Amino acid sequence: MRQDVDYYIEETIFKNLRPWHIRNYQAYLSTALFGKGGKPYSPATLDAKMTILKSFMKWLHEAKYIQQPLHKEILSTTLSEQEIPNRDLYYHEVKQLLDYYKNHPINYGLLTMLAMTGLRVQEIAKASWGDYLDSLSGHYRLRGVGKGGKKFDKLLHPSLYERILAFRERRHVSTALNSSDQGPLFPTKDGGYYQYKNLSNYIVRIIQRTELPFIKERTGRITPHYFRHFYAIYSRLQGADIFLIQKELGHSDRKTTERYLEKVLQREHEIGLMWKEQDF
Repeated sequence: MRQDVDYYIEETIFKNLRPWHIRNYQAYLSTALFGKGGKPYSPATLDAKMTILKSFMKWLHEAKYIQQPLHKEILSTTLSEQEIPNRDLYYHEVKQLLDYYKNHPINYGLLTMLAMTGLRVQEIAKASWGDYLDSLSGHYRLRGVGKGGKKFDKLLHPSLYERILAFRERRHVSTALNSSDQGPLFPTKDGGYYQYKNLSNYIVRIIQRTELPFIKERTGRITPHYFRHFYAIYSRLQGADIFLIQKELGHSDRKTTERYLEKVLQREHEIGLMWKEQDF
């Protein structure tokens, strides 16, 4: 790099970057064999990485750490409709998973928590038992801090609460509410907090292990993130407004929520629903 740029600045990389470095790096990343199975990154993965890089470069420029607007050199990686991963999950699929594990308190509790709250796996992994609130309405709630430092306050339905208790009983930890208990809501076998990546991988494995027909039909693995899509879809089918769903999921951009609901929204305006079937 010393030979590639004029006025090289010691002990920094970012201040020495030039537009051609960014363009070359993006071209390299699109063909490098860093993806699954030793293949190039999928369009969706590449798009996510470029979005993060572009945001970081923009921040460096706005903070005046670098002088050139290098973020403008990153070419658009907008995905086509065919390239957008299908992460939709529907009620009948979630119900099959829950029914499969209804006699397994650990898996039953974790899957129900994902499905009925729409929380991220990171938020569930770091949730504490003492974060419960017993509301005046008689419902239990869970509060915490999620992505981007956003606070959440989630309603816990009685059925979910019972499954959380069953999980904790199986782990041999207290089921008595105690606001001073900062132990994990869902403890590991050793009584500690899950590392969220370990928990995510565990969820993926137990879903794959069911070998349910709809699991086999999918080209990719179902991850905990799919349950956020389920939460959005099921809430919409129950009549929830998009703004409320956006707020519940903690999306800063309405477009993200609409992407979760794309198929549902399309079907709401399906012309065929206007037909009178008896005419045929």
